[in-house]
Amino acid sequence: MAYKKKTREDYQKEVQALTDKMETQLASHFVSQESIKEHLDFMSRFHRYSTRNMLLIEEQFQGARAVGSYAYWEKQGVQVQKGEKGIKIFVPSPVTFIKRDTDWIAWKDATKTEQKRAKEGALPTRKAMYYKIGHVFEYTQTDAREKGLEVSELFASYHRNGSIREAESFRRALNGIAETQDVTLLDKPLNELGTAKGCFYPELNAIALNPRNSDIENVTVMIHELAHANLHNTERNEERGIELNPHEKEFQAEMVAYTVAAHFGFPTDDFSLSYLASWTQGRDLRDKEDLLHEVHQTSGHFIREIHSSLEHEQILEREASPLKMIEHIENVAHITYQGMSLAERLERIMQHTPEDVGAYLTNIAKQDTQQDFSTFDEPMMLVHGATDFFEPFAKANDRDFDEHETIAYTLVIPGEKPISQHFQGLEEASSPLHHILKTEVVSKETEQVLEKAWYDEMISKEDRDLEKVKQIVSRQLHVPSKDFHTR
Repeated sequence: MAYKKKTREDYQKEVQALTDKMETQLASHFVSQESIKEHLDFMSRFHRYSTRNMLLIEEQFQGARAVGSYAYWEKQGVQVQKGEKGIKIFVPSPVTFIKRDTDWIAWKDATKTEQKRAKEGALPTRKAMYYKIGHVFEYTQTDAREKGLEVSELFASYHRNGSIREAESFRRALNGIAETQDVTLLDKPLNELGTAKGCFYPELNAIALNPRNSDIENVTVMIHELAHANLHNTERNEERGIELNPHEKEFQAEMVAYTVAAHFGFPTDDFSLSYLASWTQGRDLRDKEDLLHEVHQTSGHFIREIHSSLEHEQILEREASPLKMIEHIENVAHITYQGMSLAERLERIMQHTPEDVGAYLTNIAKQDTQQDFSTFDEPMMLVHGATDFFEPFAKANDRDFDEHETIAYTLVIPGEKPISQHFQGLEEASSPLHHILKTEVVSKETEQVLEKAWYDEMISKEDRDLEKVKQIVSRQLHVPSKDFHTR
């Protein structure tokens, strides 16, 4: 059958059909606690998508875990399986209009002269947002699994282990959110809370937690109260233009807490969404969509902020622990076989994250030598695999390097950050010094210091060799060593 180009009316009908699907999906969630929880679980995985697109993905692909455009999957080195049908979503398509006499015409329909005058500000312009149909594909529609790539690797998901120490990390992340929202965290409630887990005081923009809570409870309760602070503060109430009743406020806060907790793997069995009936009573679909949109926005904001804080802590922890940093880089590069040579490991890292090679070698040097770099008072170098300790630069550089050998080294200049690099022997450089000079990784002054150290080492080596010759000749020819003349 011949291809028939779609008209603007065709596209409008398609958009309207998708809108109807989205509203049907939205309505289906406000039937029971189970249905809304099912939707919130889905929201916890798709917090980066708009509320409408999230509903569309859920309606078209039940159980979706992660989606991306065709171009996204290609960028990850993953291919969409042949014959897979894309999931339709709304894609924002801003259009600029130019005023021609009394009419507004789309930029693409304007003449080049009109476009030029509009750029110069001689003709009025305005922008309007339209939506076209785009397509995304779910993880299982690709060959990612065959390539051994997990969702967590492709989308950088954070996995929790449920420890008290981790709960403290989440608390610190939530404290950061409170700080950015100018929310005060009270040391104790202003009044007895009884069985209530926490309280938000709108007039003070303050939060208090029940001192009887466990550490894990405090995480989910804190999210709940921060949701109140974000959604139900005085300023937000004025912007909304309508007064939410206590049931609606509590239900929104509980939905945010559930979504964020589900995203990070915290237990959600104790969450109560029993406010459902009173919250949905008398509300049309538009009200429900607007209020759910607020939940979606707040949940997404919290999830991103928590991720950022936890990842920052992980980076600091890895930087403080060479072994953790080594393990992290090897995990990213999919290095699972411990028998791999250093050259093979470096090659694998170069394929995945070449920017991590320096950090990898530096942390291996720290871990293997257990030497304190801050105590070095002269340039010191470790040639990986040659020794288990740092040596003065010139001595470490004075080696015979094989032509096809991968030479990896870590150089420490007092007062500066370590420099770790690698190269192919003779193909790229004849020695670490030669490589350092070629790659220009140190200042000219430092180059001179290293070259002088190398020169002095060569002179000293010649003198040592000559002294050996003198001793041999003196013993074998019975010539007194004082009769030898040296420079």
